[in-house]
Amino acid sequence: MALADDILADIDSGTLNDIAQQVGVEPDKLQSIIRDSLPALLGGMEKNVQSGEGAASLANALGQHADANPLGDMGALINGALGSGIIEKVLGGAAPNVSEAIGSKAGASGVDVEKILKIVAPIVMAYLAKRLTSGGKADPADVQKEVQNASTEAKAQSPDLGSILGSIFGAR
Repeated sequence: MALADDILADIDSGTLNDIAQQVGVEPDKLQSIIRDSLPALLGGMEKNVQSGEGAASLANALGQHADANPLGDMGALINGALGSGIIEKVLGGAAPNVSEAIGSKAGASGVDVEKILKIVAPIVMAYLAKRLTSGGKADPADVQKEVQNASTEAKAQSPDLGSILGSIFGAR
């Protein structure tokens, strides 16, 4: 998956190992969970941008993340301080169910996956912000289109997880 590869390419092996050690999972499992978290995060974003108001809200948030470097503050990244609000906005009350679904597929606990989601969320936001902002602003129509395309790509790479997440988001 190009998107996952692009995001994982931004995380050097030392950083990946540090995150894995802090969360308590093997680095290979962490990479797998990061890949599997993308359909969930992008699916939640896709659901949010279906309305013009949601697209404008995400565009505004991406503008705020235009210069973000979440990997530059590992303490805040690992303790979830950077990602908690994003997860609440993107997944809402579905976060525990999403974490359990990803954990079940990856052979990890939902608690560990939720920690990882809080780490991955600001990295995904920074990645999207770099792709979609110019002068600290993002166009809501471009955001809507890019998030929908990225979500479709992520789900296509993980169809079994995509169908599980579809049932979770449908119940949201």
